Amino acid sequence: MNPFTYSRARDPNQAVADISSKPQTKFLGGGTNLIDLMKMGVEMPAQLIDINRLPLAGVEELPDGKGVRIGALARNSDVAAHDLIKSRYPVLSEAFLSGASPQLRNMATVGGNLLQRTRCYYFYDPAFPQCNKRKPGSGCGALDGFNRIHAILGQSEQCIAVNPSDMCVAMAALDAIVHVRGPKGEHEIKFADFHRLPGNTPERETNLGHDELIIASAL
Repeated sequence: MNPFTYSRARDPNQAVADISSKPQTKFLGGGTNLIDLMKMGVEMPAQLIDINRLPLAGVEELPDGKGVRIGALARNSDVAAHDLIKSRYPVLSEAFLSGASPQLRNMATVGGNLLQRTRCYYFYDPAFPQCNKRKPGSGCGALDGFNRIHAILGQSEQCIAVNPSDMCVAMAALDAIVHVRGPKGEHEIKFADFHRLPGNTPERETNLGHDELIIASAL
């Protein structure tokens, strides 16, 4: 794991301001995916900004009573067990419970789940030279290698890796909206527009800017 500095954000605006001028910085929530990738040498941020104390962990009914807002720092296990989710969106609760282990679900956040990276074997192994997602322009080892668990739809000649999130499948089916805060304020991204197909830029997995913070998801 590479050396890095650590800081703690006081509020969402400060978190966005802190990351805007630091391209090699990552937000730290549950860390269940990011820390693994740092240990493997796939992710090498120079700084981590801890956002765990931000008030973004609530699950609440929207004012019109027709939807639910899930904070980006809500833990997967808490959302799965929440009465509003179980009664109105059982597919989402089931998706959470089908992913990972209880220990990981207790740590992992909804916002982090949205940004979960592929489990492609070639991506996870920096010793393997060919991975356009990890090293753009190097090739895709999975195309002619061990690719049993890779995509048959939506892939490209540059990448055939898939997103591993069970939660994201349910969110897409429910037409969720992702609320994001950036330097210019808050805006919404339709879930169908949040993730990107690999195309010619497989290293870009979402339409979230580096200087943007996921605030919540709304159903």
